[in-house]
Amino acid sequence: MFSLAVLMILGSLSKEAWSCVCGPRHPQSVYCDSPIVFRAKFVGQKDSVEREHWREFEVKATKVLKAPKEFDDIQFLYSPKTDGLCGYEHPSTNKSEEFLVAATIVDGKTYINSCSFVVPWATLTMGQKRGFLQVYAKHCDCKIKQCFGLPCQVDNDLQCLWTDPLMRKKSLYASHQAATWACVNKGEGLCIWNSLKSRTYDTTTSSNTAA
Repeated sequence: MFSLAVLMILGSLSKEAWSCVCGPRHPQSVYCDSPIVFRAKFVGQKDSVEREHWREFEVKATKVLKAPKEFDDIQFLYSPKTDGLCGYEHPSTNKSEEFLVAATIVDGKTYINSCSFVVPWATLTMGQKRGFLQVYAKHCDCKIKQCFGLPCQVDNDLQCLWTDPLMRKKSLYASHQAATWACVNKGEGLCIWNSLKSRTYDTTTSSNTAA
């Protein structure tokens, strides 16, 4: 029973979790496809007392960007302990460092794994911060289609073609479309790429935990 439960949860956590080979996702897709997205500091971790082979991360949420109403106070994240089960290993011991976390929800608990989008907030570009804070939520009706090899094209007018994967860069999140563009609905059933750059956008506002 335990093994079946683990497989069911991992299947819910990520489509890539079976092999722990994580496919790239545009940050907008990360936001729109995740049930819960928030900024948080990782303040502790321990073995879960409820479930063997699982780890419990204690977090201090500083700003919830997207979540069901009952998840307005996020205190814990759960993940398998081992690489074989796609367990998440937190890379930092700095408890004051803030991370952008996109997680999933299973049976009332919040889960992450090695394929989850857990990124230091300070490493996101100005455009990505603006996207997560202001833009992505307004355009989740638009879909981003990945292009891994030519030829490729969109299937309908609500899709934007993501060609960053063609560049074969080490970090796709730093590539042009992922770093500075969002797929936005311009009306009349048409989505197009639009720049997230703004001279008036002040990144200091993004660190306001009360905002």
